[in-house]
Amino acid sequence: MNKFWIPVMAAVLALASCSGGKLMENGDVLVLDSGWTLSSEGVSGSFDAKVPSTVAGVLNEEGYFGKNLLEGKNYASIDKSIFDGVWTYKKVFVFPSAPASSQKYELVFDGLDYYADITLNGKKLASSDTTSGVFIRRAYDVSVVLKKKNTLEVSLKRAQPGDLNIGFVDWNPRPVDESMGIVRPVSLHATGDVSVEDVFVIPDLDTENFASADLKVNVTLKNHSASPVSGDLAVSFEGGEASLEVSLGAGESSVFTLDPSCMPLLHVSSPRVWWSHDLGTPEMYSLTASFCIDGKISDFKEVPFGIRKIESRLTANNYRQFTLNGKDILLKGAGWTDDIFLQDTPETLRRQVEYVKDMNLNCIRFENIWGKDDTVYDLCDRLGVLALVGWSCQWEWEDYCGLPESDGYGCINTPETEDLAVKYFRDQVVRLHNHPAIIGWMTGSDRIPNPGLEKRYMEIYSAQEYRPYINSAKNQMSTVSGWSGSKMEGPYEYVGPDYWFFDTEAGGAFGFNTETGIGANIPQIESLKKMIPESELWPISDTWNYHCTASSSAMNNMNMLTEAVNRHYGEASSLEEYVKKAHAVDYNGTGGMFAAFRVRMPLATGIVQWMLNSAWPSMYWQLYDWYGVPTAGYYGTKKACEPMQLLFNYADRSVYAVSESPEDCILTASVKVYDQDSRLLSEGQSPVMMTYRDSRPVFDLGRFDVLPHFVFLTLTDKDGKVVADNFYAIPRKDNAYDFSKTNWYKTPFTRWADLSFTFAGGENLPEVSVEKTDEGYNVTLTNGSQRVSAMNILKAKDPDGNLIVPAVWSDNFISLYPGQKKTVTLKTDVKNVNITVE
Repeated sequence: MNKFWIPVMAAVLALASCSGGKLMENGDVLVLDSGWTLSSEGVSGSFDAKVPSTVAGVLNEEGYFGKNLLEGKNYASIDKSIFDGVWTYKKVFVFPSAPASSQKYELVFDGLDYYADITLNGKKLASSDTTSGVFIRRAYDVSVVLKKKNTLEVSLKRAQPGDLNIGFVDWNPRPVDESMGIVRPVSLHATGDVSVEDVFVIPDLDTENFASADLKVNVTLKNHSASPVSGDLAVSFEGGEASLEVSLGAGESSVFTLDPSCMPLLHVSSPRVWWSHDLGTPEMYSLTASFCIDGKISDFKEVPFGIRKIESRLTANNYRQFTLNGKDILLKGAGWTDDIFLQDTPETLRRQVEYVKDMNLNCIRFENIWGKDDTVYDLCDRLGVLALVGWSCQWEWEDYCGLPESDGYGCINTPETEDLAVKYFRDQVVRLHNHPAIIGWMTGSDRIPNPGLEKRYMEIYSAQEYRPYINSAKNQMSTVSGWSGSKMEGPYEYVGPDYWFFDTEAGGAFGFNTETGIGANIPQIESLKKMIPESELWPISDTWNYHCTASSSAMNNMNMLTEAVNRHYGEASSLEEYVKKAHAVDYNGTGGMFAAFRVRMPLATGIVQWMLNSAWPSMYWQLYDWYGVPTAGYYGTKKACEPMQLLFNYADRSVYAVSESPEDCILTASVKVYDQDSRLLSEGQSPVMMTYRDSRPVFDLGRFDVLPHFVFLTLTDKDGKVVADNFYAIPRKDNAYDFSKTNWYKTPFTRWADLSFTFAGGENLPEVSVEKTDEGYNVTLTNGSQRVSAMNILKAKDPDGNLIVPAVWSDNFISLYPGQKKTVTLKTDVKNVNITVE
């Protein structure tokens, strides 16, 4: 029988009738996050703790390791043996009155790392010999165990080699405690006899004219009682309500599918469409499903979601092409990592996702199911940043996982590990399946799952997901799911901005490159001085190398970056000179990578910088450092990814007008070319039509190849307002590479481009003037000299001389032609800011 509840007030009264003034009403969730203590028999005393956390993270926050643990080589001196024993989290929580006998209470753990004994009021709920694994959601019926005053204890042992644990691979040193802890929320759920276990909203958007969308809602109900139950399954959406009567057998769990055929309110006219931030507004909806027995709420669950359509296809070249709401998109992203001790906060997470937007990127790749909770995915939803999620290569290499590898299939190949991975997969797919930002799942990174395991994955996926499934981040062929349509052929070490145009076999600007980059993206000098003891800052010491990657085979020292600095710009004689030249390497190299993939649309379908951030203070693979300070690569990326931009193609020596703006327009493209002595060689203008995903040549600069030269590019609108600008230092001869000797992480150079003319005139800093505004400052740079002024770094410092974080510059690492004046903005809430240029 179908019964529709209209008007809305009926549902409101029904909900109100279920509120009996109890401590916890049906549907309430009590999050147990604060007031914990942490202790171990092997360590004296106890420590105040919050949950989620890791043991090492708690100890670090409590000062157990002393100051500056992650700086210098302090981390290497930690006594890891203290993590060999059992660590116990303990929390006492009090109900104002006794729990209601008419209610069911479940104690839910979203993530325990790794072996857990759980005790509530002296009753053991779980034993470590059967309770292991980090990515499993565990729920325990504690209805008969709860009291007015409750003591909860969770005793943990760390993961061992061969366990399928959280993985940082070689990005940084392994967590000293193997991330042991209560790493995701603990909560108490109150319901009646029937609980709403999951609400999964599947939108079907009409992308022809966006006139309508249909919603399919899968609601999972569980009957906790020993008798059959009948009641009303109701949906509340956009001010309307509807319900239908359903029944469950004793102890039964069942999925009920609702759609417009039984609930017309699930047909949406003129929907507010969710777009990534670069194409529109990330509109969000909310839907509530509830179950009532005899007019009283038994349980309810509210879920946010977005209405949009995500699809992908393989192109004629076998490259994976994603579409959003019917539009082909170029994925421009970077690879995420959590903090080494999982100490990210909502504030630091928001800052990082906003950084992604500020760089004009549209995607984050989560290689691992990161996050202490759903905060980072919620932020992607709200801020319009696409997300690719999936398993880490931590489980695909014996050195990291501790299990033997099977060629092509990684390390998950026994019945026990496969069963665990399948449990992980189901729980994490269900956890994430309402997030509109998520565009697909990767069940492999460097490998593919073995056929038997993949079939089990895909059975779960077909029931719990609808977005594209990808078997690997690498170019792989599966007998179960076909080609991945992606590639992961490097490089991970330095190549020049021209490489991406010249390479046709590995990481070059074609297809969907899921992880790649130029290696070292060193922090600004203020961060370096925090990371490295003063006595070891210059010349470059082994402590610098310690903060490179933890790989045993490559990328574990500063040699490649130093060679790039020396070969391109000339050997540095001071720390300051080295850092500025290293920033030029980063700015040009990282920005050049993104530029190439944009110029090469639609042959290029996606590019993921390795990486976005760092788990600890690092020299490698980051667009902003562990302290939250953007690197030069951040601003090179931001410049290269401007929605409409002029970009140099090293292959055909032309400047291309590239647009990914959804709005068409006609702009004016301008070019100025200066020789190495800053003499103007040529200037010109040309109107250019900018249309979505168009890349077209505007200026041919091939005639200037006989000498080194500077190129300044500008796009302006009909009123003369600058839409975008860009700068290149073009050598007389490009880099040359021995592509026949390309390996998984680098392509050797046979000739290095001479870019020494960039800084040949010595220091040539522009004048700076500052104007206070409501949001921060306008900062004007004036190059009053007759020479090009390259790579000027704007710094915003607090009264103590520390770089302000966040300091959001509209542009930075700025180059100016002779006589040029340029105004940029700084957004900050900090007062008394000291602004300088270096």
